[in-house]
Amino acid sequence: MASSRLRMRKGRSRRLERNGDGEKVMPTIKANNYEMYYEVDDFTDPWKPSETLWIQHGFGRSGRFWYHWVPPLAGKYRVLRRDMRGHGQSADPGADYVWSVDDLLNDMKGFLDALGIDKVHYVGESVGGILGIAFATRWPERFKSMTLVSTPPAIHPHIQQLFAVGHKDWYTALGTLGPDGWVKALMTQGGGIGLASLSPQMEWIIKEWGKTRTHVLQGLCRLVPSVNITPILSQVKVPTLVLAPAHSPLTPLTEQVMIRDSIPNSRIAVIEGHGHEIYLSNPEGCISALLSFLQSLR
Repeated sequence: MASSRLRMRKGRSRRLERNGDGEKVMPTIKANNYEMYYEVDDFTDPWKPSETLWIQHGFGRSGRFWYHWVPPLAGKYRVLRRDMRGHGQSADPGADYVWSVDDLLNDMKGFLDALGIDKVHYVGESVGGILGIAFATRWPERFKSMTLVSTPPAIHPHIQQLFAVGHKDWYTALGTLGPDGWVKALMTQGGGIGLASLSPQMEWIIKEWGKTRTHVLQGLCRLVPSVNITPILSQVKVPTLVLAPAHSPLTPLTEQVMIRDSIPNSRIAVIEGHGHEIYLSNPEGCISALLSFLQSLR
């Protein structure tokens, strides 16, 4: 797959480019020896300077899950969505790849470097938020702000058991059911992700989950339980907003308040919605809180 470099042109949505032969190619870029897919939507006024807002999805998802955030944001910010390693349309690292936090963070830094972007407003969901916190402690100069969406400080053992959906463990459940079958079982069994009530969207959501290869999620699920960002929360020095789901057993409000209290000068907005997936079930509430936060920084 050919790679293409970000061109900072305004008033357009970037999904397909053409190579020198006039053939359509997908917008990918190589960084950290890895090929990543991304999309940019920028409808800011072309005569004004604009800031970049990076939306990073979490476990098993892709940038496509955030399509409905683009219209209300892209007139104010250059909106950047990147598919995480192995997810969506980014390259498959292979079944033998050993996942590491360092690789995922270096993917992020290399991505910004390759696109020539110095600073962004970062929005990270769930695992994307965990990575954002770790990134902010290593390279705080690259974030103008950070917004954490339904971000747990860790995937605790009782959550891992919930993710097993009746199987031996989380890894086995993914291998037996596949990503789409696994998320459907999690919905059906009331696993806290709160999507079952969004019936018109459910079929599309399950189909999108099924696009990520099983071994990718199995590899990542082996890494995630070893990560706990609680000890480094106090080291975060960038302006931070916590978008906290009001009713999520995966990220209970008490834990979200703990994150807010641990990150110096951070803020919290409690979002009503269906369980964990507030960015899908209540995008209006999330976006309103995000824009209010960003406006306050100016």
